[in-house]
Formats: sequence, structure tokens, C-alpha cells
Amino acid sequence: MTDRPNILLIEADQMAAFALDFCNPDGQAKAPILGALASDGVVFENAYCNSPLCSPSRASKFTGRLPTSHHVWGNGAELRSETPTMMHFLRSAGYRTVCSGKCHFVGADQLHGFDRRLTTDMYPSNFDWSIDWEPSVDHRPGTSVQKLAVSGPCRTNNQILYDSEVQFRAIEFLRHEALERPPQPFFLHVSFTQPHDSYQSVPKYLDRYRDVDIAMPRLSAEPVPNPVTDWLAVHHGIDQFPPTEERIRASREAYYAMISHLDDLIGEIVAELKLLGLYDDTLIVFTSDHGDMMGERNMWFKRTFWEHSVKVPLLFHQPSRFAPRRVKQAVTLADLCPTLSEIGGAEEFCARWGSPDSASFSALLAEDDAAWNDSAVMQYFGPGVEAPWFAIRRGDFKYVFIHDWGGILINLADDPDETNDLARDPGHAELAATLHDALVGQLDLDALSAQVKENKKQRCFLHQSMTGSPGYVWDHQPDFDASKQYVRGGVNKPVTC
Repeated sequence: MTDRPNILLIEADQMAAFALDFCNPDGQAKAPILGALASDGVVFENAYCNSPLCSPSRASKFTGRLPTSHHVWGNGAELRSETPTMMHFLRSAGYRTVCSGKCHFVGADQLHGFDRRLTTDMYPSNFDWSIDWEPSVDHRPGTSVQKLAVSGPCRTNNQILYDSEVQFRAIEFLRHEALERPPQPFFLHVSFTQPHDSYQSVPKYLDRYRDVDIAMPRLSAEPVPNPVTDWLAVHHGIDQFPPTEERIRASREAYYAMISHLDDLIGEIVAELKLLGLYDDTLIVFTSDHGDMMGERNMWFKRTFWEHSVKVPLLFHQPSRFAPRRVKQAVTLADLCPTLSEIGGAEEFCARWGSPDSASFSALLAEDDAAWNDSAVMQYFGPGVEAPWFAIRRGDFKYVFIHDWGGILINLADDPDETNDLARDPGHAELAATLHDALVGQLDLDALSAQVKENKKQRCFLHQSMTGSPGYVWDHQPDFDASKQYVRGGVNKPVTC
């Protein structure tokens, strides 16, 4: 085992922790490969995204910063090139940094510290997905529950095509590593798009659930009235097109089938690591950018701070380095940046250029860390709401605050379904005030709201202004030099077993 391992960061898109049995005893997704990695690895039972939306969440993971610091307010917002990432830190420590799959970067910089990206991205890289917050929330067909009508079997679709390419390029990269044996370690980010909606899978994976009694949502309505639930009901079209029981069940079944497909893909990567002799020296990290409500509380997709939307699977696997254990303390995706930087020997760069919004939880990989603050901070400034909102998980409690409305306090230990709001209970007033101050006490919320609204308007204007211009194309074009491939590349020897 080397001092600095290769790091393989595998990410799913919109995979909720509740679906997996190593995160939730009632999880119904059949994912034996992930289950095996979890049984031999370090599993974080309370891992959270920092924002329940793709681009902001991924930006936090890469930078160790919250949205109020990296300013990726939504899926149409740019991560500034001047913002340091874990890839920059690891490169400075001698790693080669490569990505196969989705990053959801917006803007001309499509690398942000990666040496290479082996595939293009899944979604637009310009400001096309910028959405104004004014005058009010409206129904968006692209994120509407109307798409549940197609939940179920398919022959193929864009997600299957994309994940097939991501898989092929990732394994191709690993084979080149085995052939060439470069002297430096690698950081390989493999980022799939499943099980993101639309919820479709091929018969091979759906057939695994034919004899499974798919559980329906535990809560069919919102027990804690709040404006965000009302806003998202409009944004997702739930008020106009309430899903039928048949569509709910078909969507959940297809969601699990997509997870099984992804599990098979991960299994092929793990098998290739073993075959190529890279397994022992590679730290495998698995997570997701956020979760999915999947009909719970009559809500779908993400964009909310209820557990199904913000709690994500997170496991570390390298048995030669870390003994199996389960960690109960709360961590976030932003904490991956300083943690992986420290493991890769890049902590000095991260300490100087990183962010106070996160911290390394490397000590938790081996033993309980009494100094760990056991907190997770989440922020949301994306589409589907009319004002910023925030959440903090600290210990057993979660506090959620909606600007210009108020707070919600939940005791997750006593109330895992999040049905009892304690914010107005006099017995919890001091705790609510403490968490409120920790969450937003240092923020000028009126100024922040105005900043976000103006940025959204500006990006909408820029997109409208530049649409049709041949220079307004930032999509990543993977570069492969055929003159250096195979025997022409100068490597012509097999890897012996």
C-alpha cells in the first residue's frame, strides 16, 4: 500500500440514501456491489448535500464552499475559474486529475483543475438553465411530474447512453494506467447520471423487482405547512397533475432498477481495478449529489430540505487503509474537498486556498473524533422557490429557515419522518435561537436575496443576448489523439497477472 492512494470518486445523480439497505434497513434497491463495498468500508450514516440541486451541490463538493461563497446559485450559474477546487489541490500535490462523466459546470472553464475530461457533460454549459425568481414561481415542464407518465421500461434513453460512455472511458483510463504505470497517483472522478429522472430502465433491471412489493410513500401529504412545499407544488406541477398511485409505484420501481443498473456498472469498475492490480492502492469513495423525494410528502425530485432530498449515501472503501466502521456524526459533501486533499497530501494547499465552510473528517475514518462539530449546513437559491432558504443539522436536531417566513425545528431522533415542528415550542426556543444564529446569524438576508435575484436576471439577459451566437458554445469537447493510440502510442506490452 502506498502512502498516497489513487482516489476513485464515484458519484450517482439524485440517489437518495433511503433507497439503499446499508443506509436504511427498509431500502429496497438491489445494489449488492455497493452493499459489499459498504460492509468492508466506512459508511457515513448522516451525510448531507449542501444544496439539493445538481450544480450548487457539485460546486460545494469540489470547492469545500457553501453557495454563499462559491455563488453557484442554480443549475445555470457559473463556477468562477478563480475558485480553487480539490482538483487544483491534488494536482499541486502531484496527482493527475481526470473525470469521466457529469460535472455540471457552467461557463467557459469546463475543467476547474482536471487535467482531462474523458466525456462531455450531460447538460448545457451556457446560461440556458438560468431562471428568474420574479415575478413568482411558475410551472416548469422540464421539471414537472408530468414526466412520471413515462416511468417504467424502455429500450434505451439518453441516460443509459451517457452512463455507457462514462463507464467505457473510465475503464479505458484504468487500463492505460495499468499499461503505462505512471509514477504519480491519480484522482479519477466517475460521475454517472442515473438514477436521475426520468425514471426508466431496461427489462433486465426491472425484472429484478417483479416479485418485490414496492413500498409506497410513508407520508402522502405535507404534515408541516410551509411556503416552500406550496411553491414546489406549483413548480413541479403537482397541484395540476397529481400523480396516481400507479405512476408512483412505477416510478419508484424504475428508480430502484436504475440503481441496480448503476450498481452493475460500479461492479465492473471494481472488478477491473482488481484485474489490473490497482485495487489495493485505490481509495474508492461513493456518494450522490443529492437525494430524491420519490413521492414522500406528496413531493418529487429534490429542492427541499426534508431528509429524502438532502441525505446522501457516502462510503469510503480501502480495507488496507481503513477498517470497516459506521460513522454517526453529520458530514457534508463540502467536507470531501479538505478530506480528500488531506488524504492525498494536499492539505497545505487546501488550508491556504480552501474555505472555512468545510473541514476534513479524515479522523472519523478511523475512530470517533470528539472535536468534530457534528453539523451540516445546507442552502438553496435555485428554481422553484421565491426566497432563499437554509437548513442546519446539528446532533439530533434539524433547523430550517425560510427568509421572510420563519423557522422549522425537527428532532430527527424522536421524529425521523419529520412531522412535528418544535420551532414554536417554548421548551425549544433557546435551541431554535442557537441554531438560527449558527445558520444565518452572520448573513444580511435582504442583501443576499437582492444579490441572488439580480444575478439571475443578469444571466437570463446574457443568455437572451447571446443565443444564436456561434461563440456562445462552451460545451466540453473531449480530445483524443488517434496518432498516439494503441501501438502508435509507444506502449506495446501486456499486463501480466
